[in-house]
Amino acid sequence: MSILLERRRTRTSLRSRLEALDQGTLVLGLIVAMLILGGLTTQGFLTTGNLSVVLRFSAAIGVVAIAQAFVVLGRGVDLSVGAMALVAGQVTLELMSRGWPELAAIGATVGVALILGLVNGFLVAVVGVPALLATLGTGQLLLGGIKVGLLQTNLYSVSPDALLRRLGMGNILGIPTAVFWLLVVIALSWFCWTYTSFGRLLRAIGDNPDTAWQMGGPVRRVQIGSYLIAALLSAFAGYLIMAREGSVTTTGTAFSPLLFAALTAVVIGGVSLSGGRGSVLGIVAGTIFISLIVNLLTLNSLSPALQDLANALTLVVAIVLDAWLHPRDEETAKSGDL
Repeated sequence: MSILLERRRTRTSLRSRLEALDQGTLVLGLIVAMLILGGLTTQGFLTTGNLSVVLRFSAAIGVVAIAQAFVVLGRGVDLSVGAMALVAGQVTLELMSRGWPELAAIGATVGVALILGLVNGFLVAVVGVPALLATLGTGQLLLGGIKVGLLQTNLYSVSPDALLRRLGMGNILGIPTAVFWLLVVIALSWFCWTYTSFGRLLRAIGDNPDTAWQMGGPVRRVQIGSYLIAALLSAFAGYLIMAREGSVTTTGTAFSPLLFAALTAVVIGGVSLSGGRGSVLGIVAGTIFISLIVNLLTLNSLSPALQDLANALTLVVAIVLDAWLHPRDEETAKSGDL
């Protein structure tokens, strides 16, 4: 009996020590280990050119991860972020092909993002539909509706002269343009979560939505606002991808890798799925970690199936770690389930 009690105390003590740390710090350690391992095993991994590619690749993932974090902090989830990122480029380029000015096409796309965010927020916060099901459904409806009602080709190319193309070209203050905009999004999000009443209430909803409601906070408005922000940031991430690739496909499954990578970055970066916990440092570390994994797998010419397997394993490990570090108690289980 004493041995069992001692083992339980050891496990509890280890969990307490790890929980006290910012998970981003732990992931930064993993990043250092991966850089060393990759440098020793993969030719060209630690070159300036390759690391620059990793940073540019991580920009869109990071923006979508921040978008997802706005919802997850309030104990929700948004599976439509990948769809919105894909649709942003599709809608903009299709309207431009019909003669719309670029700014007008961007404005129409922002309108689509606002509608998606409002619908998601209304379904979750007002109607009470589980976030997982609501956002999965709206994402698929958005993809299908745009493809059937608007798109006229299978591949759209971005003109080199387009304003949006410049998001993936050149540097700003010596920083790759896409990475610069990621840093802007990170800074604004950090300020929102740390210093605004919206951010503080969002965390309070994640901690305990019933208490936040009883204190008289505008819980529904904040929840709807989080889905609006997620949709807008996802559209912006879509533009970053479009600028980097120079084209946009109409294949519906094209959004899946982005959604998967961003969700993994959020969870492994310490934004707890039980809500209320998470930091910008963790999200940034998680994004870089996932981008390095993808880069290493690509440089080693692993098949897409093996890459998917490795990414899935990473997400499962992150979810298990989150469940161990932040277990749901009985009160948590009764409210705010995904």
